[in-house]
Amino acid sequence: MSLIRDPKRLLALLVASVAGLIVLLDFTGAFPQLAPAAEQLVSWAATLTALALLVGLVSVAIANISRVVRRDTDWLYSLVLLLGMLLVILVGIVGIPGISVLPQNLAEEPIRVFFRLVYEPLAASLLALLAFFSLSAALRAFQRRNVEAMMMVVIALLVLVTQLPPVLSLPYVGETIAWINAYLVTAGARGLLIGVAIGTLVASIRVLLGLDQPYLDR
Repeated sequence: MSLIRDPKRLLALLVASVAGLIVLLDFTGAFPQLAPAAEQLVSWAATLTALALLVGLVSVAIANISRVVRRDTDWLYSLVLLLGMLLVILVGIVGIPGISVLPQNLAEEPIRVFFRLVYEPLAASLLALLAFFSLSAALRAFQRRNVEAMMMVVIALLVLVTQLPPVLSLPYVGETIAWINAYLVTAGARGLLIGVAIGTLVASIRVLLGLDQPYLDR
């Protein structure tokens, strides 16, 4: 359907394109007169994002409360999710007893402490489990017996072995690993970041031109 025949889509496209162009031009710093409008647009976007997160939070809570009430399959997981959600909210509002915080960090510091005491150990445990998944993937790669899989397994084993302190203490090994990290690894990481930046730029241009319309579910 043509945008001219669909005024609602045309209006949404114009609003999104003009707002995005104003914020983009303000970001370049070439048009200081656009700064107030850009700040207002960013403020509105932040407010809408917060409201969307609130609606999503309420929706998730209602869905999981319904599962707990009906005693559906795996309803205990829903109960744990609800308790965790409630605990984080209470910590953010009330704080943690015995933790002295500055007034400006009253809402932030308790959450950091909670994440440091609860979330980080859970994340570390999950990452530790990845070792077993990596071992399983290596075994499957050996079973395939193709060149690409074997190369990945060999490189992974070399990286793991070279991280051992006795190996790092060998002559030239530490310097070689440092050179690889400083040049080869950094070059690969920068290449990935440049690729992501180019992809983001292309996607943004397509949105500004109306070729992609994610705000219209297209």
